[in-house]
Parts: sequence; C-alpha cells; structure tokens
Amino acid sequence: MQNTDQMDLATRLLNDDEHALEDLLHTYGPKIIIVLKQRYSGVLCEADLEDVISVGLFRLWTTRERFDASRGSLQVWFFRIVENAARDVLRLGWQKARQMEQPSDFLIQPDITPPINGHAKNLTHPTQLTMDLRDIIEQLPDVQRQIVQADSMSKDDVASSDWLAQELSMKPSTVRVYRKRAMNRIRKELKERGHELP
Repeated sequence: MQNTDQMDLATRLLNDDEHALEDLLHTYGPKIIIVLKQRYSGVLCEADLEDVISVGLFRLWTTRERFDASRGSLQVWFFRIVENAARDVLRLGWQKARQMEQPSDFLIQPDITPPINGHAKNLTHPTQLTMDLRDIIEQLPDVQRQIVQADSMSKDDVASSDWLAQELSMKPSTVRVYRKRAMNRIRKELKERGHELP
C-alpha cells in the first residue's frame, strides 16, 4: 500500500469512518496473520488468531486518535496493537480455555459460577461464595491474580509453572511461591468471610 493510501486510510479512521476498518483488515490482515502464525506456531490456533485480530481491530478503533504518522506507518501501528493482543491472549490463557471447551466468563462476571461438568451455570443471583471469591481474586497482586486465573483455566490442577515463568519473566520457583501465597490468602479470606473449605 502506498503512503498516500495509508494516509487516506488513517484520515478515514480519524474521521470516525467505520468502513475504514474493513479496508484496513483486508489490506493488512493477511500479512499480519502470516507473521503471527510464524511467531506463535503451535501456541495459538487459527481461532485464536482470529480472536487476536478482532481484539486488535477493536483496540485500534478505540485508540485511533493516538495514531501518529510521524512515529510509524499505520501498518506497523496496527501490527503492534495486534501483537500486544496476542501476548495478552497468552497471558490470560484464552487458548487453554478454548481447548477445555469451557467458558471462563465466571472469572470476570459475577452472575456466572465456575464450570460444572464443562458447563457454566447462569444465576439470577450469584452465591455469596462466588461474589467473595471474585472480590478476593480481584484484590490479589497482579502477578498472583494472573497465576490463579491461568490455573483455573488449565486442564490439569494448575498451569505449567515453566510456561507461566516464561510468560511472566520469572523463575518457575518464583511462580510456585506466588501461587502458594495467592492460595493461602484466598483460603484465609474465605474463612474470615465465613465459608467452610475442604
């Protein structure tokens, strides 16, 4: 795409032209998918890549006023947004949630309980335990919360400490320490709120 075409597309975005998103996706999407497939081969599946592109488009649209042509092309800016979205997907473990075929909405929505036999149960009124657990998890330090969320979406009892260590830039032993601290705090606060735990 020539510079004039890129600037025209950027101008349309800044003028709130939603159709510019379609043109942007048509123009840059295939190239970005190829790069993502190379970088995340065996980690993100085709459906994950589609999610990443969708998240990237949404983020681009909601932050379009930040685009600065003097700092780089629209293509480069879009790619950076999409790559950050891919990292977020890995950090949050969305691809593991999809492999388990279980919804992970219960982590962020107060009206859904954790999956039972692969199905989440929608509640008109969430249980007190669900609300308290959600509140406690939200108050955990960021790294501990990410570990707990990754564990909750793992096929096994916990997510791989080696994988989390790589994602969080720390040693596997540090991941295990943070996990233990998080679980101890969750148990302690649940007991303090009157919940009986196994």
